[in-house]
Amino acid sequence: MGATVRGLFVSVMVMMLASQSVLATSAVELGERISLSDEALRLHGVAVDSGESTALVYGLDGYVRVLDANDPNQQVEMVWDGSNELHDADFHPGSQTALIVGDNGVVLRYAKQDQSLERAASDVSLDYAMMTSVAWNTAGSWAYIGTDEGQIWRMRAAEDGGAELHALSASGTSEINAMDCHDTIMMCVVISSGSGIGIIERDHTFTWVGGTGYYWTGVECPSGETPYCVAVANNQIIAHIELNPEDISASIPSISRLQNLDLYFVGIAAQGGDRTLIVTAPTGLIEHDISLNGSYPWLEHSDIGDLNLSGDNIVGTWATGTDSGWIVTERGNLFQYAPAPSGSSGLLSLWIVIAIPAATGLVVLSLVYSASTKMQDWTIERIGNEDERKDLARRKAKQRRKQR
Repeated sequence: MGATVRGLFVSVMVMMLASQSVLATSAVELGERISLSDEALRLHGVAVDSGESTALVYGLDGYVRVLDANDPNQQVEMVWDGSNELHDADFHPGSQTALIVGDNGVVLRYAKQDQSLERAASDVSLDYAMMTSVAWNTAGSWAYIGTDEGQIWRMRAAEDGGAELHALSASGTSEINAMDCHDTIMMCVVISSGSGIGIIERDHTFTWVGGTGYYWTGVECPSGETPYCVAVANNQIIAHIELNPEDISASIPSISRLQNLDLYFVGIAAQGGDRTLIVTAPTGLIEHDISLNGSYPWLEHSDIGDLNLSGDNIVGTWATGTDSGWIVTERGNLFQYAPAPSGSSGLLSLWIVIAIPAATGLVVLSLVYSASTKMQDWTIERIGNEDERKDLARRKAKQRRKQR
């Protein structure tokens, strides 16, 4: 094949492949943005009730704000008598109250009915510890609270208006990073920064079941019927934890690693059913379906055009539909996400419809060209460079001498 045509063929293929690479791969796109403050808030997370009607964000300096989950423009900033940093929150299964935990043994109770925010336990009762995580058990009869030193407490309201507290045995020595309880199975999953993954059973028995050697950053027990929870560690690690009340040994984590990803897993949130969203750094989201044991692009960092998000950290999400919802960032921005319009998928379809036949045509053309001397000569005469034309003239002169 002549150099000119080879170059033309290669150039066209490169352009087609380059066009494919710049097409957005995200399953969703960003919509409305809401800023909670003119200043950076340093939020740590968001908790959403089981009815998905109320979202509660929290963070530095005791900041708490309640949002309408379907219309986050509707907001109520909560005020209480402290300014301790708040690290985690969880709604009661009944959706009417939530617990928020933070530094120096702080445990707050939010009540929807009167929009109140009050202390739920005395600081001294919890040894002024840094409370890093909280989760209500399946029945809503007890809440579990984890600390930065690896302790786990169970807590419920006492008759005197205070709190009844009991420490769980076999707690670890490293920070409890997160915990979550299954919606229907009376078991909870605990993750730590160094001690691995643990299970709390119906009778409050706590057992470490594996996963040591990883820095676990998030755990989620989806709302589906699957008897699994999923945990993530920072170096692209995903663990499935089976919940079997009859056999705790079945809860040994099944651990896998997503390959060829230049990012870290920093958290995980529910999207609905068996689907979760893994929060990544650099800023992005990956969908993980527990029942399918599959992970898929959701929001690629390269597809984020808004610097208010790409330059920030995602601290949580909540769903408003099958593939829609809101993102919460550390600085206090909310971003709506929804499936890309049909036109975007149409662009990908158009690429498939045009590019594949075109590439096939180019391959066929190159084969025909290689087999036809006349076509090669015709092409060189019209678009060949000077050297190719001189070479063609010499070949034709040689052929004429042979014919004499």
